[in-house]
Amino acid sequence: MGAPRGILVVGLGSAPVPDRSYDPFAPEVIADPFPWYAWLREHAPVYRSEDHGFWVLSRYDDVRAGLRDHERLSSTAGVGPEWRPVPMMIAYDPPEHTRLRRIVQREFTPKAIAKRWTGRLEVLVDGVVEELLERGSCDLVEVVASPFPVRVIAEMLGVPASMRARFKQWSDDTVDALGGGLDPETSARVEAGVVDFANYCFSVIQDRRARPGDDLVSLLLNPRSGEVLRDDELVSFVVLLLVAGNETTTNLVGNLVRAFLDHPDEWRLVRERPDLVPAAVEEALRYDSPIQGFFRHTLAPVERHGVTIPPGEKVMMLYGSANHDPTRFPDPETFRVERPAAEHLAFGSGIHLCLGAPLARLEVTMLLRALLERVDRFEPAGQPVRTTNPLLRGHRHLPVEVRPR
Repeated sequence: MGAPRGILVVGLGSAPVPDRSYDPFAPEVIADPFPWYAWLREHAPVYRSEDHGFWVLSRYDDVRAGLRDHERLSSTAGVGPEWRPVPMMIAYDPPEHTRLRRIVQREFTPKAIAKRWTGRLEVLVDGVVEELLERGSCDLVEVVASPFPVRVIAEMLGVPASMRARFKQWSDDTVDALGGGLDPETSARVEAGVVDFANYCFSVIQDRRARPGDDLVSLLLNPRSGEVLRDDELVSFVVLLLVAGNETTTNLVGNLVRAFLDHPDEWRLVRERPDLVPAAVEEALRYDSPIQGFFRHTLAPVERHGVTIPPGEKVMMLYGSANHDPTRFPDPETFRVERPAAEHLAFGSGIHLCLGAPLARLEVTMLLRALLERVDRFEPAGQPVRTTNPLLRGHRHLPVEVRPR
């Protein structure tokens, strides 16, 4: 694909105007957004989608600054394209966000996550890797990338294994609702799933009040901060944990293995140098970010590159584009595990920096180390199929042949 067609140039009058608008919901853009991102960064860093009625920021410095400017760029109308407030921490501004984050933060520091969950993660990692090796030729999404994070979240919440399939469906329903653009029939089904999950969460909370355990719900019912979450706040947090923890990690695992399939020399390098495992995870987050973009809305005028975005406008923050900005990441289209450390935006930035980032990093780091110990290499075994949510980037199917060590 050459330069994207159809982007309305904003603020750079000397740039050519292609003949078709940039559309983040278009199948060809979702399939391969990176040429479009490059065009946006160069020619239309502040872009107005007339078709969808929102603005787009694509350069690293602009996206990072916007994510940190919660006084002018608010989350309270939801992080999707629709004007849809949702009752959860990701869509709150201070002071509500500050209070909720303070209550749950202690359980999600890297130290707290590692101390409490490493032992349980080892068991889950061993299980999915063993199943992968038994299968040999399989869909990596079906066997590893999809079930692994669901099992982790279910374990953390103390729910039975029999609920895992429903957890996955609830997660998919919530993500579909977030992405927007659903037909009425699908929207009704998705909304029913979200309500069903909320009701289940309420039942879990009541059970933990009566019979506390060592799961996360029990911990958050009696947080170390001394402050207490209301039941509705705890439900919204559990929903957020399921969706963010599941979707981000599922996509990260699939994208990481896909990167190694496309760059086998990098797999061999990490096998020779296991100390590069954390860097490989960070490079996968940058190179093929599980979240491609979230939205904010303007509370006051925002000026970038001579263009003013007025109040009351939705603005798409393109994480995926920012993480390929060559002014921040030299040779950004190359997957390189030895890339010098730099602050990617895969988990956002500012007050809404992903609370579950330490958990996702620990999960995938442990999984990759286990794969390196037991897998000689991965080989393609069919055509990968990408997901179609415009805000996320992952795989629906990733057929692989596993060659054991």
